[in-house]
Amino acid sequence: MGKVHAQLFCRNYTRGASRRRDAMIEQLEREVLEMERHLAASPEDPSLCRVCWEKQEEHWALEDHQARCAFVRSHIRLLREMDDGSRFFYALEKKRGAKKHVTCLLTEDCTPLTDLEEMRGRARAFYMGLFSPDPTDPEACRVLWDGLPMVSVGDRDWLELSLTLVEFSEALRHMPTNKSLGMDGLTVEFYCVFWDVLVLDLVTVWAESLASRFLPLSCKRAVLTLLPNKGDPCDLRNWPPVSLLSTDYKVIEKAISLWLGFVLVDVVHPNQTYAVSGRTIFDNPYLVRDLLELRCRDGLSFTLLSLDQEKAFDRVDHGYLLGTL
Repeated sequence: MGKVHAQLFCRNYTRGASRRRDAMIEQLEREVLEMERHLAASPEDPSLCRVCWEKQEEHWALEDHQARCAFVRSHIRLLREMDDGSRFFYALEKKRGAKKHVTCLLTEDCTPLTDLEEMRGRARAFYMGLFSPDPTDPEACRVLWDGLPMVSVGDRDWLELSLTLVEFSEALRHMPTNKSLGMDGLTVEFYCVFWDVLVLDLVTVWAESLASRFLPLSCKRAVLTLLPNKGDPCDLRNWPPVSLLSTDYKVIEKAISLWLGFVLVDVVHPNQTYAVSGRTIFDNPYLVRDLLELRCRDGLSFTLLSLDQEKAFDRVDHGYLLGTL
């Protein structure tokens, strides 16, 4: 309900602000034209030139703000009308459907499917397998988990403390801006501007959610979409799903990740470079390159000597390689 009231408040406030801004733009245009006529009569007046330049800069700033507001309104209209049976909805779906229209899907053995029911069954089975847990061997897990570094008792007690206003504020400060919206339509920029107004209610809700281990319904909802990658559009592996989550959930997630980041260095192996503070994933390609050079120098392998290293490196599946390392 708080999000609904925030949306209504923003909509009403913006409606009045737009009228005031349009009136200011018209007034500035008249003032600039009047000053330009005076400048044509006395072009050597420095004070008049300075005032005219200041008015023009103010006018340009308002027009830039007007353009950014139009961009935000387009997002709001998309969220408000995308589920209604309107002309806007059907035109939008027709445009999007043309880009994502697939008339054939490939099975696991690369057999083409053109029947709609068979294509639906293939897509359903593929994404169910994608989101299902991988089978694990208990014995292998026992061997892999044996001897792993553990969090110290002091760090464990510290991690079990409740997140406070400081942690949530720091998480919001580290979040990137100008990102896709979730179901509620509230952006990171909105929370940054109205943080002082919303912070007490938000922290209360977040603390209660973490203590009860039950998130609000709006934090558990997401917009799922498929983004086409390069490659054959008939292969479902080139259509990875992406979830557009609400910003308040992202703030909780960021706060927890920053909280855990203080102990990751002590429990994650030095060879693991991803998502650890002070390490970079770009060290892995350099490590592979150095290992290849070392093998060639020691005479263990001469197959790569005749290849151009830069072109050979571009042919490597870096995603698979980095995940393996």
